[in-house]
Amino acid sequence: MIRKIIFVTVLFIFSYSFAQEGSVSPYSYYGTGDLRFKGTAENRSMGGISVYADSIHLNLNNPASLGKLRLTTFGVGGNYNSVSLKTADQKETASDFTFDYIALGIPLGNNLGMSFGLRPYTSVGYRIEGLDDAGELSEYNKYEGEGGINKAHFALGYEFLNNFSIGALANFNFGTITNKTISYLDQVQYGSLVENTSEYSGFDFKFSLHYEAELRKNLNLQSAIVYTPANKITSSNSRSISAVSRNASGSDTPSYTEEIDLRGNGLNSTYLHLPESYSFGLGIGKKYTWFVGADYEISKTSEFKNDFISTANGSYEDGERFSVGGFWVPDYDSFTSYWKRVTYRVGMHNSRTGLMVNNVPVHDFGMSFGLGLPVRNFSNLNVGVEFGKRGSTYLGRIEENYLNVFISLSLNDQWFQKNLIR
Repeated sequence: MIRKIIFVTVLFIFSYSFAQEGSVSPYSYYGTGDLRFKGTAENRSMGGISVYADSIHLNLNNPASLGKLRLTTFGVGGNYNSVSLKTADQKETASDFTFDYIALGIPLGNNLGMSFGLRPYTSVGYRIEGLDDAGELSEYNKYEGEGGINKAHFALGYEFLNNFSIGALANFNFGTITNKTISYLDQVQYGSLVENTSEYSGFDFKFSLHYEAELRKNLNLQSAIVYTPANKITSSNSRSISAVSRNASGSDTPSYTEEIDLRGNGLNSTYLHLPESYSFGLGIGKKYTWFVGADYEISKTSEFKNDFISTANGSYEDGERFSVGGFWVPDYDSFTSYWKRVTYRVGMHNSRTGLMVNNVPVHDFGMSFGLGLPVRNFSNLNVGVEFGKRGSTYLGRIEENYLNVFISLSLNDQWFQKNLIR
């Protein structure tokens, strides 16, 4: 009963938090916002690699890993994000706290496992202001956005031939994103507000293959291939135009609003085109003691397309990401030292995100560190920190120096198994 109460309580908290803004980045202005989920806390502490699989941890980026699951595993994680935003002549800071994921993995036999859960996919949370005084009349513009897309997933993994595992994951995407543009012209009493809202829904899929073999005694090889095919989800759209005026407190108050009929030009229902991606991972290690691995991912982000909204200075190219990381456990079954049973993790990533602003690619580089703290039996409290830089101030763009502190619980238990009393 206590287990059920905890699960329902956490699920309620997550359902509330997913409705909140999860980004403080101006880069969430582009596309459908910032990519939120980058792996569990264990994955992120190792630079985001997804090649590693074992019997007691969830790897939500590699469904084939479920074929190795031997204990029922409940995972929940959150993230604190602090960002320093810098242009050529200005600097600001912002921060937020968000939940990252909630998931449950259940072994269905010696070689079969399943998982289901909920996690954010993208988030939008920006407010950009600018003054254009190049013309005869100066023009003030403000851009605001909020919302995001979430994923509810169901996955299966099956291990066969003692070395190979295959997996498939189905996501149901849902969420709402609202973008606002407010403009005022000097010496004109009223400004204009254009508000675009899109409600997204639809499925996408992921497939993976995992291979593990013993190279020699106490040395194992792991490798993985993960493929996400291109897909498209439905976008139900609405648009309104309002005349607005600014009051003494600085708020924009609509005085007249007109809903735009989008059916005439076929924009009431469009598609969001999600690009395909594929990754390759390879690593070696000693069971329960250490592991070092690397992932290389290619994303066909040049295929991304939003039939309803496009941005003036944003475009897309194919993206790529290289991650390397690993862990070390001094003595996993030590009875004399707690810290010898702690898992120490480290990693780094370097990526070409696929987004281009003013035709200049946006890069992201970061390093991460983490600890897996044993709690009870095979359960762990995982904490980690990641810091890095995205973008640059070149050609009037924005540079982000970020710090992420993430924490998760990985709780393990045996379900559906009867204990025999002799």
